Amino acid sequence: MIKKLVFPTIMFFSLCFNALGQDDIDDTGTGWGNLFPSEQLVLNENFMGFDFFHSDSNPSSGNSDNVTDPVSGDPIYGFKDDSMYVNFLGSSDQARYIFHQCAFAPEWETAYANHEDKTPTPNVSDGFVEISRTYPASGGNLPMVHGEFILDLRQLSYVEVVEWSHSSCGGNKRGVMLEFSLDDGATWDTLRYQPGQAQFQTSFTKDVTSREKTDNEYSCQESALGMTWEEGIYTDQPLMLRFGECNGQTPRIHDVRVYGVPLHTAAEQINLNKLKIHCYNNILRISKLADAKIYDLSGKLLLSAENTNYINLDNFQKGVYLVKVQSGNAYGTSKILLN
Repeated sequence: MIKKLVFPTIMFFSLCFNALGQDDIDDTGTGWGNLFPSEQLVLNENFMGFDFFHSDSNPSSGNSDNVTDPVSGDPIYGFKDDSMYVNFLGSSDQARYIFHQCAFAPEWETAYANHEDKTPTPNVSDGFVEISRTYPASGGNLPMVHGEFILDLRQLSYVEVVEWSHSSCGGNKRGVMLEFSLDDGATWDTLRYQPGQAQFQTSFTKDVTSREKTDNEYSCQESALGMTWEEGIYTDQPLMLRFGECNGQTPRIHDVRVYGVPLHTAAEQINLNKLKIHCYNNILRISKLADAKIYDLSGKLLLSAENTNYINLDNFQKGVYLVKVQSGNAYGTSKILLN
């Protein structure tokens, strides 16, 4: 029997953008800002403050083979395990970074940085965390290594949008994978599977076993110069993200920007006045009677209703909509997905 995951209060979705052809070598990902995040920016990480840790003196050339020291015979790991906590912006709550077989470099040298006609992609920072691929260790009977970078966001009461960037250390057409967990890391499911030279795909996976995927038109042709990605999350369940390799290549994560609501903020009184909006089975529900307006993502007003907490949206087409509600001094804004 195939196990199904049901999210009664969660909406994971992926948008299919009309890129200018998936063979366009200037295509560098979805970009940022297309999902119009309305929640506050609570995490803005570029890994620039991390101590240099790289077994190769040239940070442009990655090192995932974990060679041994030619004199002592001891393993010289190009990657290490580590973890740390960082505060969310404007909050005492914290995100946790968990690094397994990862390396850091304070200055970014892309694989094609020495090409005069190539420049790094905008919005991709110089710092990075490099994640090892599955690679047979050399110089002895060392185990296979497979790195991962886990971003623990469970101290956020709501996650709206995550923006991030990646590059590769060995050349173009190198992929990356992003997974999510809603059960404290017990199980993981694919959020974005972006291989380098295979079919370029992203997915909202409801079925853990089949991992059915939805095509997009983004290639990793320009991954050496950096690529930017944006994910619509929209969940009030405890969330963990996991970055890892795709198709056996070594990815570098340069930036992570998270929009959401911490459990505790300096403006908790304001949050008390925030109306909750939920949509399930095409029924929009508001936490109290309020005036409501529904817009498409271009900003066009599609529906206006007064003094209601229940709206039937069966006549709306499938897609993503922006909902704004207000009742006196209380307000709320949310994106909803109809499918």
